[in-house]
Amino acid sequence: MTCSSFSFAGSRDHESHYHGEFTKSIFLPYYAPFSSNSTPMITATLPGGRQHGIAIDTGSTGLLLGAPLLPDIDPSAGTPAHSYLSSSRILYTGRLVEIPIKFHGRAGATAVARVPVLVVDESVVCPWYDPERHTFACPYNPNEPRPVPRDLSKIAYMGVGFGRNGPKEGKPIALPSLNPFINVVEVNGENVAGVVRQGYTMSTEGVQLGLTAENTRGFVWKDLEPGFTHDKDRRDWAMVGMCFSLDDRGRHCGPALIDTGVAQMYLRTGGGPDGDIPTVTIPNPNPNGYAEFVQRVKPGTKITVEFPREDQGGDDEELEPVEEYSFRVGEGATLMEPAYVVPAKRMSPAFVNTGRNFLYGCSVAFDAEGGRFGFRRVTTSSSSL
Repeated sequence: MTCSSFSFAGSRDHESHYHGEFTKSIFLPYYAPFSSNSTPMITATLPGGRQHGIAIDTGSTGLLLGAPLLPDIDPSAGTPAHSYLSSSRILYTGRLVEIPIKFHGRAGATAVARVPVLVVDESVVCPWYDPERHTFACPYNPNEPRPVPRDLSKIAYMGVGFGRNGPKEGKPIALPSLNPFINVVEVNGENVAGVVRQGYTMSTEGVQLGLTAENTRGFVWKDLEPGFTHDKDRRDWAMVGMCFSLDDRGRHCGPALIDTGVAQMYLRTGGGPDGDIPTVTIPNPNPNGYAEFVQRVKPGTKITVEFPREDQGGDDEELEPVEEYSFRVGEGATLMEPAYVVPAKRMSPAFVNTGRNFLYGCSVAFDAEGGRFGFRRVTTSSSSL
């Protein structure tokens, strides 16, 4: 099954209106072929001239680099900062230092972004860390061994997502000014002010930095709501809206995250009469996992996720979504199916993290200047089994 697209008047043919005056863009191929089993990576040159593969995560915001990768930066430089990635349960602590980073495209093409980077001085796995209560250190837990420090020389992780900051997130690093993909300052050595539309498209082939009428052709767009800090930075947008159903029952609506950082899906209902998620409890398949047993959504459960479009005419008829897709857990009938589905405790609003396999059926686009999120169907047979 591919991601199903429903066109409507004016949805696909107005890219010249949005992007016609913007001509500069660069394609960044992945460091290795896209795979469900790993976070996609691109090649970049760090200060000091070292080239490095950097993982791309649309589920977080901000560039994390281990201090050993930046030996020329003064250990006392920067503003103390930290970041916690809840899906991996990893805490990063260090300093924010503004540096340039050069991305490498095909045939020698390059793009340079300049952002504050979290230079990581310490990192540990800390499952009991609470972002709303804890800050720079993994708190002592008498029931667990002390966390083992991670190898800083292997930390090269770039969050390019949006909508991840807010009063509940408690993530000072999740700001548009820290996203390298929307802070491009040079393409092929030339200043890009006024000629690059800050944003990107992402597919299983790679990333297109800078939006143009040509590279956004065929996308269907949804408008985004202003983000928590939109009044301070007009590029701050909330996550794209979605609704999902379970076994063709209920309609649970809230934000969605197309997250290249994980292979699994996370699912949360907002409650209501159809708010129960069918689950099973199984031994933790991760030998290094924190819990002995874990919950998963029950095999065979049908999950349908749709991205509704806005009511443009006020008609009473039900509007077709911009995009939607369905799968039955554990069937493996489509490459879009996540590796597994994790249920979360009921909380308003509902929420879906699709995981990276979504890209097997749909390419996506983020227009940081216009506040839009786009979908374009993958038309090859590679999206289905």
